Amino acid sequence: MKRTGRHSWIVFLSMVLFPLISWGQSATLVATVDKNPVSVSDVFTLKITLTNGKATIQTPDLNDFQVVFGPSRSSSYRIVNGRQSSSITFSYTLRPKQTGSFEIGVAKANVDGNMLTTSPIKIEVIKGASASSSSSKSAQNSTQKAAPKSTNQNLIVRTQLSKTSVYKGEQIVVSFILLSRYNNIDLGDIDFPTFNGFWTEDLPEQQTSWEPNLEVINGLQYRKAILRQHVIFPQRSGTIQIESLSLSANVNRSFFNPGDNITVKSNSPKITVKELPDGAPKSFNGAVGAFDFSATVDKSEAKANEAINLKVKVVGVGNLRLIDEPKFKFPEDFEVYDPETNDRISVSTGGVRGTRSFQYLIIPRYPGEYTIPEFQFSFFNTNTAKYQSATAGPFKFVISDNKGNVPTAGTPRAKNIVEQSGLDIRYIITDENMLSTARSQFFGTSLFWAGSVGPFALLLVFLIYRRRKEAQYKDVRGRKKRGAGRMAQKRLKAAQAALKSGDSQVFYQEIFKGLYGYLGDKLGIPIGQLSRQKILLELQRNGAQEAIFNDVTYVIDTCEMARFAPVTEVSDEVFYKRTAELIENLEGRLK
Repeated sequence: MKRTGRHSWIVFLSMVLFPLISWGQSATLVATVDKNPVSVSDVFTLKITLTNGKATIQTPDLNDFQVVFGPSRSSSYRIVNGRQSSSITFSYTLRPKQTGSFEIGVAKANVDGNMLTTSPIKIEVIKGASASSSSSKSAQNSTQKAAPKSTNQNLIVRTQLSKTSVYKGEQIVVSFILLSRYNNIDLGDIDFPTFNGFWTEDLPEQQTSWEPNLEVINGLQYRKAILRQHVIFPQRSGTIQIESLSLSANVNRSFFNPGDNITVKSNSPKITVKELPDGAPKSFNGAVGAFDFSATVDKSEAKANEAINLKVKVVGVGNLRLIDEPKFKFPEDFEVYDPETNDRISVSTGGVRGTRSFQYLIIPRYPGEYTIPEFQFSFFNTNTAKYQSATAGPFKFVISDNKGNVPTAGTPRAKNIVEQSGLDIRYIITDENMLSTARSQFFGTSLFWAGSVGPFALLLVFLIYRRRKEAQYKDVRGRKKRGAGRMAQKRLKAAQAALKSGDSQVFYQEIFKGLYGYLGDKLGIPIGQLSRQKILLELQRNGAQEAIFNDVTYVIDTCEMARFAPVTEVSDEVFYKRTAELIENLEGRLK
């Protein structure tokens, strides 16, 4: 009766909890192998994993291999950063029957009406001795021995293009991707290619870090990191080949092993650049993308010699920085200055997008009625593969004189009359009797005293500042106290990076070091005397409240527990936020 009751409870809990675990996350089906290529006398493991789903898995045809063991079934349940996931894995231990190239077909699973399939895996079976060790390092070594010398199955650099066939001037996103199966890798020199024949826009550089999800290539799982990304615009037609990226790295380094230095090169993809089609409008000036065009003036009525602003704006996605200022046909009586160019452009994986604007300063010199003719802006739309045009204007202006009068069209204008203006040309004085010599004395002026006394005052300020800095430098304890906040912020940034990469152990280590080091420097505790009891005693002496005691004790205890077992009572994000708020609170109280 006890066994039956316990079994019923297990069935009940699995029926209730399993939908809750899988709710909100999409199901996936993945097939992987632990090595590829493989020796004809060796064995390898095929794993088919269903994540966040419940279904019967249809296994692929394995007639080309001998099933040594399996299928064996295993299941797991995880909570990572507050997100729940479950998985079921079927494992097969296989041995090749002969040398050659064989394919493991797709596995299938019907999850809630959706048919999931795996990618087929090509297995290369070669001649060679059997691998006796099943450790990951031996598997990597056997893979390297089995692979040709010119390739490295465990470290791949890939040049990935968003498009391989484009029009001249159309943007392409280039990503340099690192794929690794090594547990330990230190990157060395990276020789990125030069993009000859392209206009290049660089994406904002970010610290290279491993993405949380693994990538499966021909059944092998790789960690993935993006080294650098660019947006490029081809400036000539034809076939252009991107040069290979060269990368050196040290792998498998440990305390007892200096590691191995290896060099790999990426692929060298080709881009087919098509010439823009015929039939371009006369106003087309090389703009390629998808744009909106507009032009506005701030006033249509003004007085002579009064400034008018004409603003032109181009908004969209494409080669914005290569768009030149529009060439308007201004009236002869308008004085026009070179336009001011303003860019609000962002570069991302979606390409180059934003706004380029041109602002013209126009000064009409004589009264009358004027017109700036209609202007046309043309571009090649890469979405429709057609030319498009947009117009602005015409802009009409009524310019009056200083008295507000506007002459009629037939009224003659005397252009030889020069009006005296404080901001314009003045009359030339021809009567020499009206000229006088201006005399001034430099001695005793404010500028004289500033030049005489100023250097001594600056020297005195410098000496005071230098003496104060020397005193601060000798005060080691005070210097550590003042810099405690900055050191804590560095540790928190390192913890945040570990949090994003999913390395929980490093995350809690950085949190512990950050709080311990901050309190030691802020409270003036030497490293040899730094302990929990000493910290709490000094906090009490500084008048810390009970809430501070509880928060400090909680963070230290949680970090110490994380060394031995995963922390599940609170998510890593919440714990990080609570620690940051604690240090900020302490920074305000421990002056």
